[in-house]
Amino acid sequence: MSTFVGLAAGSETLRAGLPVVPVVNGRLEAELGDLSGVTVSTTRSGFSGTGYVTDMDNVADKVSLTFNASAGLYNLSIGYASPSGNKGVDFEVNGKKSSGTLPKTTTGFGKADIGKFLLRNGLNTIVLQKGWGYYDVDYVQLMPATVSLPARPSKQLADARATASTKGLFSFLVDQYGHKVVSGQQDDIEYVLEKTGREPAIGAFDLMDYSPSRVEHGVNVLRSSDAIINWATKGEGRGIVSLMWHWNAPTDLINQAPDKLWWRGFYTTATTFDLKAALADKNSERYQLLLRDIDTIAVQLRKFQAADVPVLWRPLHEAAGGWFWWGAKGPEPFKELWHILYDRLTNHHQLHNLIWVYTATDTFNAEWYPGDQYVDIVGLDIYSHSDNTLSSNWESAQASLTGKKLVTLSESGQLPSPASIRTFGTWWSWFSVWTGNDHIKKQPVDTLKAVFNSESVITRDELPNWRITK
Repeated sequence: MSTFVGLAAGSETLRAGLPVVPVVNGRLEAELGDLSGVTVSTTRSGFSGTGYVTDMDNVADKVSLTFNASAGLYNLSIGYASPSGNKGVDFEVNGKKSSGTLPKTTTGFGKADIGKFLLRNGLNTIVLQKGWGYYDVDYVQLMPATVSLPARPSKQLADARATASTKGLFSFLVDQYGHKVVSGQQDDIEYVLEKTGREPAIGAFDLMDYSPSRVEHGVNVLRSSDAIINWATKGEGRGIVSLMWHWNAPTDLINQAPDKLWWRGFYTTATTFDLKAALADKNSERYQLLLRDIDTIAVQLRKFQAADVPVLWRPLHEAAGGWFWWGAKGPEPFKELWHILYDRLTNHHQLHNLIWVYTATDTFNAEWYPGDQYVDIVGLDIYSHSDNTLSSNWESAQASLTGKKLVTLSESGQLPSPASIRTFGTWWSWFSVWTGNDHIKKQPVDTLKAVFNSESVITRDELPNWRITK
C-alpha cells in the first residue's frame, strides 16, 4: 500500500468500534468507512476504489471515516455524484460541525472542495452526513494546505463619478484587505458597545420600511435615515454605513395570516408579484411601480449623499436563494433588475456615494452575478455552525472572482473567530452579524469581547480618516 506524504497509513483494525480507513495517495474511500443507513453500489461508472456510497437520503444516514494523519492544515475535498442538482453537505471533522456545497454533476463523478481543516497527529474522524441528501459519495481527498493573503483588487469603483469620500472609503477597505477585518453589526450596535466597550466600525441598517407598499399600511420606520446619518457623523464622523433593502413587493401582496401578511411582502411566499412579467412590458403598471419604488429609495439615499456619507449599498440580497421575489424568477430577471436599479440610481438620480455590494447566499454563483461593471464588492450571507471555519465559502468565492473584487461576510449568524481568520486565511473585508436574540445577542459575552478587542479586528475608535484617498 502506498502512503501519502503527511498522512500515516492506517491499519484495517478497529478503534473504539470504528474501522481505521487506509489513506492511499491522500484518499479515503467512502465504502471502507463505518456506514450507517447507506449502501455501497457499483452501478454508476467512474468511481474509484471498490465502489461508492449511495442512499444518503435520511437524517440519520452517515459515513464515518477514521484514519491516521500527521498534525497540520489540510484541504478536504469530496468525490461525489449529484446529477439532480446542487446539494448541501453537512459534515464533522473531529467533532466540529461544518457544511459545504456539492455542485450538480453532469456525468460520472465530480470533485468539490469543502475547505481547510486542522488535523491532529494520530487518529482523526470525518463524518459525512445527509445535508440535502440524494447524492453519492466516492471518496474524501486530503491534501496538505497553506494559506495566502487575498489579492487586492483595483481601487476603481464601478461609478467613475464617485464622490471623493466614497473613493476614500473604498481605498481604505482595499488597503486593509488581508491584514485586518473591519467590524460591523446589523442594527444592534448599541448592544455591542454596551457589552464590549467597543463600537462596531460599520453600522448595518435596512431601508425596508421606506418601501411604498409598507408605507401604505402605516408602518413606522424604526431607525430613520436621519438617525443613521447622525450615527455616522457623530464625533469625528468616521462611522461607516451599510444599507440593505428588504424591498416589499410593489404590489400583489397576498396579505393572509399566518405567514403571508403584508409586512412579509419581500418573501416569495407572501406575494404574487411576477418580476419577469413586469420587466417584459416596460409600459406596464407593474414596471412603473418598480421605478416608483426605486425613486422612493433614492430620496433616502440622497440624504446620505447630501451629508457626505458614503454607503456600502447592498440591495437585492440573496437572490439566488429564491426566497425573495427579486430572485424567484431566476438569474436573468434578477440581473436585469440590478442593472435597472444601478442605472436609475447612478445616472437618473445622480447618486455617486454608493459602493455597490452584490450579496450572494453562502456560496458565490457566477450565474447570478450582475457583472464586474455593476459591482464593487461581493458579500456572502452565511448562517452556519459556530465551529464552521467558513474556509470553503471563502475559497470558492476567491477562486471564482480571481482577485477582482473584495469579498465580505455581509451577514452571519455567528461571530467569526479572529484566530480562525488568521489560521485559515479567511480575511473578510468586514463582517456583520445579524440582529436580535437568535444571533448577536445569543453570542457569549466573552466571545463578543474577545472579537471586538482582537488586534485583527478594526472597531470604530480605530478607524483612520478614510475620507483621504491614498
